[in-house]
Amino acid sequence: MDLNDFGDGPDPPTRLATISRQLDGLLTAQAWQLSDTELDGLLEGVCRLTSRVAAVRGLLFVEAQDRGFAVRHGATDLTGWLRDRLRLTTRDARRQVTLAHDTTTVHTATGTALADGTITVEQAMVISDALRTLPTATTPDQQTAAEQALLRFADQFDPHHLVKLAARLRETLTTTDTSPGGDDPHTDSHTGEHTNPSTRTGKTGKTGNDGTGTGGNGGLGGHGNDGRDTPTPDPADIRRLTLTDTPTGATLIHGELDAEGAALLRTALDSLAAPHPAADGTPDRRSPTRRRADALLDLTTRALGAATLPQSGGVRPHLTITIDWNTLLATGTTPATTDWGLPLPHSVLTRLSCDADITRIILNPAGVPLDIGRSTRVVPPQLRRALAARDRGCSFPGCDRPPSWCEAHHVIHWTHGGTTALHNLVLLCGHHHRQVHHDGWTIIFTDDGHPAYTPPWRIDPHQRPRRNPYTHLPDLLTSAT
Repeated sequence: MDLNDFGDGPDPPTRLATISRQLDGLLTAQAWQLSDTELDGLLEGVCRLTSRVAAVRGLLFVEAQDRGFAVRHGATDLTGWLRDRLRLTTRDARRQVTLAHDTTTVHTATGTALADGTITVEQAMVISDALRTLPTATTPDQQTAAEQALLRFADQFDPHHLVKLAARLRETLTTTDTSPGGDDPHTDSHTGEHTNPSTRTGKTGKTGNDGTGTGGNGGLGGHGNDGRDTPTPDPADIRRLTLTDTPTGATLIHGELDAEGAALLRTALDSLAAPHPAADGTPDRRSPTRRRADALLDLTTRALGAATLPQSGGVRPHLTITIDWNTLLATGTTPATTDWGLPLPHSVLTRLSCDADITRIILNPAGVPLDIGRSTRVVPPQLRRALAARDRGCSFPGCDRPPSWCEAHHVIHWTHGGTTALHNLVLLCGHHHRQVHHDGWTIIFTDDGHPAYTPPWRIDPHQRPRRNPYTHLPDLLTSAT
C-alpha cells in the first residue's frame, strides 16, 4: 500500500467518512443478537482492522514529515504536533512516528504485514526496534532474513515472547559479526542510558512502562567493540540502580540489568513472589507487581538475617498428609487427612502425590508407629532439573509460567504403574496441573520427546494435539539468517 492508492475512487476524506459511518453502525448494533460465528468473525476482524489503520496512519505520518507539515503549523516536529493535537504522551507520539518511518521506508515487509492485518501494532514495534539495533556488520541479506524470521515468529508469539526471540536473533548475528563483539557501548558516553530514539539509529532503546520490553529496542542493546584492538566491553556495564526519595516518604526504584543480572534477580525473587493463598483458602489478592515488591523485601530480610535464600523450584512447602497405603493406591476407602484433620479428595491427593516426599510409617492395629521408613523423593532434584531443561516451564499450551512455578506431573500416575522417568513426566503450573487432572486432557509424547496435549472433545471435536510454543522457542535463527 502506498499514497498512490488514495487517488483511486472517492477522495480520502470521503472514504474516511464512509468508514466512520460503518463504525457508527457497529457501535449501535445489538451485539447480543450475534451468533458465536458472527462474534468470532467480528472480534478478529476489528482487531486486524486496528493494524491496518496503523499502517494508513504511518503513510500519513511519513507524508506529513516529508512536506514539513508540523513546522508549518507551529509545532517543533510531528511528535510535538501529535502531542498537542491528540493529547498523546511524548513517548507514545515518538514511537508512532518512528514506527511509521521504519515500516514505510525501511522495513517494508513489516509494513506490508501490518497493512494486511497479519501482525499487531505491538508486534510491528518489536520487529522494527529489533531490526534497528542489529549489529553494525549485519549484511543486507541478513537483515532481510532476520525480518522474515521475526515475521514468521509473529504468527505464533505475542510481543513479550517476540522480544526474547529478537534478542536471541541479535545475539546470533553478533556471533557472526566481523568485529569481536558487534557494537561498542563505550563509544557512547551515556552507555545504558536511553535517549530520544528519533535521534539514534541503533545501540540502546527504551523499555516500555508495562514491563514487557516491547518499547525501544526490546532489550537488544549491543555489547562488543568497533573492531579496534581494545578489550571486549563487559555486558554488566549496563547495570544501574537508582533510589529516589519522594516527598511522600516513599522511594522510587529504577534501574537496568543485563541478561545475566536479570536472571539472577528473577531466580532469587521467583520462589518468594509466587501467590500465597490465605489460611482459609482465599486466593492471594496482591497484584504481580506487589508480590514482586514484597519478595524483594523478603529477600533482603532473609539475606540480612541468615545469609541464605530458599531454593527455587526444587523444594516444596511442607504440607503433611497422612494416608493409608491402600488409599494411596486407590484401592482403600480411608480418606487422607491433613495435619488439621481435614480429609482431602482423592483427586487432590493424586495431584499432590505427583511430586512429593513419601515417608513410610508402619502402624500397629492401635495406630502406634512400629517403624518409620526413609523419606524418598518421587521426583528427585536431578530429574527435576532435566525436566526444566526439556520443558522450560509449564508445558501446557499457551502457558508461560517458569519452571520454578511448576509441579512435576506423572503422565501415567506412579500408583498405576507409571515410572518416575523423564519420558513419563511433564512440568505443569498449579492451575494447569489441576486442569489436566480434572478436565480430561490427554498427554502424549511426540517423536522428538516433547509433550503434546490432546484437548477433550468439548474443546476441540477434532482433538488435535497441541504443543506450547512459548516454552519451545524455534531453533531456526541461525539457518534463517
